[in-house]
Amino acid sequence: NRSPLEEYKERHIPGASFFDLDEFSDADSNLPHMAMDPESFSKKIEVFGINPNCIVVVYDGLGLFSAARLLWLFHLYGFTNVFILDGGLPKWLSENRAVDSKIVMHEQCHFLTSYCKELVMDLDQMVACIGSNDVHIVDARSQKRFEGLVPEPRVGVRSGKIPSSVNLFYGDLIGEDNTLKPTQVLEKIVKSLGINLDKHIVASCGSGVTAAILYIVFKGLGAKRVSVYDGSWCEWGSIDD
Repeated sequence: NRSPLEEYKERHIPGASFFDLDEFSDADSNLPHMAMDPESFSKKIEVFGINPNCIVVVYDGLGLFSAARLLWLFHLYGFTNVFILDGGLPKWLSENRAVDSKIVMHEQCHFLTSYCKELVMDLDQMVACIGSNDVHIVDARSQKRFEGLVPEPRVGVRSGKIPSSVNLFYGDLIGEDNTLKPTQVLEKIVKSLGINLDKHIVASCGSGVTAAILYIVFKGLGAKRVSVYDGSWCEWGSIDD
């Protein structure tokens, strides 16, 4: 029952624009948060006035949650000069930094896209990945959801996991101050799961949002190729066979 827009209007980092993840998802899909086609994304993102020389910094209200999805979207459409504010708004507020309630508008600017299809996986590709020695499927959901011990939050989605996948709960990667844990700690966690950063890593979760947190962690640790299964468990768990 939260209203992201109202929260933005109440207070945000000075100069920040409001990005609605749902508005930048494929409205024709029956799955949540699916990436839009490049043309549609390019047209909608014009309101942010982003030109090729811009540096984009993204953050969210939880510290590190949906901001990772936005960074991944930018990467998917070929824009890489984008960064996450580590710790997001909670850390910003804890340091008594300035906030305001001014609505920020920009002069529209055409956004050039270069679709990087290797960053996203669909259902057929995922089926082909099962049991492959060249691919690690890594699930960002909580351990109980991964093991099918609790019901899924979405109606019509059964419990369980994708065969041959391993579990790396995104919450275990984030410290008490809402920032990513130190690199050496992240490396130790990944190594303990037997994940080889030289292999193709595919991140999954419930609906493709927290999988993007795994994306930025693996990329930051130097993984050669990281993709996000966009439909994630919401798609896989809704298929009866």
